[in-house]
Amino acid sequence: MNPTDEARNPADDKVGKVADPGREGRARAGLDVVRVLRRIDRIGRARFAVGAIILFFFLGTFAYLPAWPGDPSRIVSCACGDSVQQSWFLGWLPWALLHGHNLFFTNWFDFPSGVNLATNTEMPLLGLITAPLSLTAGPIASYGLLLWLAFPLSAVSAFFVLRRWTGSNLGAFFGALLYGFSPYMVNQGLVHLNLVFVPLPPLILMALIEIVVVQRSSPFSWGVLAGVLISAQYLISPEVLATVLVMSAIALIVLAAARFRSINRARVDHVLHALAPGIGIPLVVLAYPIYFLLVGRSHLNGPAFPLNSPYRADLLGMVVPTLGELFAPHHLAEIGTSYVDRDLGENGSYLGIPLLVLTVASIVRYWRNPWIRLLSVLAASAFVLSLGPRLVVANHLTQIALPFDILGRLPLLDNILPARISLYATFFVAVIISLAVASVTRGPRPRPARRQLPIHVAVAVLAVAALLSLVPAWPYPTVDPNSAVPSFFRTPASSEIPDGAVVLAFPFPTYPWNQAMLWQAVDKWRWKIIGGYALIPTPSGSSELPPALQPPAVQEFLDYWDVPRGIADSVSRKRLPANSKLVSDLRDYVRRNDITAVIFEPAGRDAAFVLSRFERAFGRPHKIGGVEIWTAPDRR
Repeated sequence: MNPTDEARNPADDKVGKVADPGREGRARAGLDVVRVLRRIDRIGRARFAVGAIILFFFLGTFAYLPAWPGDPSRIVSCACGDSVQQSWFLGWLPWALLHGHNLFFTNWFDFPSGVNLATNTEMPLLGLITAPLSLTAGPIASYGLLLWLAFPLSAVSAFFVLRRWTGSNLGAFFGALLYGFSPYMVNQGLVHLNLVFVPLPPLILMALIEIVVVQRSSPFSWGVLAGVLISAQYLISPEVLATVLVMSAIALIVLAAARFRSINRARVDHVLHALAPGIGIPLVVLAYPIYFLLVGRSHLNGPAFPLNSPYRADLLGMVVPTLGELFAPHHLAEIGTSYVDRDLGENGSYLGIPLLVLTVASIVRYWRNPWIRLLSVLAASAFVLSLGPRLVVANHLTQIALPFDILGRLPLLDNILPARISLYATFFVAVIISLAVASVTRGPRPRPARRQLPIHVAVAVLAVAALLSLVPAWPYPTVDPNSAVPSFFRTPASSEIPDGAVVLAFPFPTYPWNQAMLWQAVDKWRWKIIGGYALIPTPSGSSELPPALQPPAVQEFLDYWDVPRGIADSVSRKRLPANSKLVSDLRDYVRRNDITAVIFEPAGRDAAFVLSRFERAFGRPHKIGGVEIWTAPDRR
């Protein structure tokens, strides 16, 4: 069934007599745009698809300029925080495979307790795909390549799914453009590879629609495809898989309620035949990763973020732009960016007033189409869920409870951040727009009428305004990661650190100053580090900070003094005393935690003071390649 078939207006099929040839000519002038769109839409499917794919990859290229795909000398945002962490994860997987390590646990950072990678953003499938590049050019190259691929691949996936649903080249193109380059994608592309690499959700939804609704092909084949896609998505991002399954469940509930009388034994049997491979394949492929997520060593004791996390959309976020849009007024964009805890990367709910008007007009015009009604409910549901457990309006938290207050308490769903569900609000809006365009380009020819000219002009103006309002503020800022890696780690001198050594690094690696994880990756994971950036369990839940080792005063001291001065001056805590006991605590810290090397880079707030403490504790260091190094400090 072609969804556009049910969007027809019976009035469109009535052909009236034209008494005035001049009037007919004037009326047809108003239809020139429609004729052009119809002509474009009838370009050969293969030729149109090739052109669309080339354009998507061309647009994605602008995101990270001057970096090129797979560029090991540029990294987005900064050589710190999520960018370094996710690069580390991508490089760790092939290294762990070659050295026989557990793919879902490591103590190569956060030594000695280690990190459960299954509860973090490891992305093992992406690490496996880019393993050759990571092993040759390094994990920064893999990270950059995958970020670049995320935009065009997500758009291409949506294009073929939407064209299958609508039969329209142009409808699929505009919908794919909206999905693949939406504000959600643009803002997540700053920091979160696991959340921006989303070519699979449209394919998963397509497979489920084929199994439950269309039911024209082999249920076993579609079940196999669904099982493979679900498994692959989990190995990229369990959170994205959880949210796409939540939206699928809502769709099934709405469909069951709307078509209850059409459910019969044959339809149920078709679904049951698809369930065996659809569930069986993920159970086999994901058994160990899910086991390690739930009960593996160092697994989280509770949700990664509290239910009242600030990472939820604002009611006004859909109409107020952010700094991610190129043509947004700066003052207004700053307001919009502040709606999600001033975190641009998590702020992806913006659609803009012109697009919303087009969407509402499309819903009203084609309301009799059951697909339009279903998509309207799904888009509204996704937006409401993205608002979190309590309604927030213009950064004002109200006491109005929302459905996420229930969803966010369910087991296995309590790690979802509501703001990220805005991906699906955008996708369902994209499908609505695709169906509306398809109805114009593939539906019955509109009846000539003079009054249609103003309507066509208004729609054209809104379409152009919608496109302009969503143009991303590209390129992203990129930096040279080599600036965060002292030359010591790129020379044979790094062999001063013994293989398998435990290293205490300064700046102390924690969020967001985790450059030591990058040092470790550049030096091919020859040694382990104290600290690091990951979700690590604590008695009360989880934390992004490494647990303080004994004696904890040392870690507190290093964690404070490595913060840049501008931030350290603004933190609301007192300066930690550096008394004589600190020197003995440093020696005790080294002995207790089997530290075999201390590496100091003169960076951060009052680094010279920290260096003086190290020298008093361990003696004079060996200065080489931009670092000070002490080997076997426990024997000094």
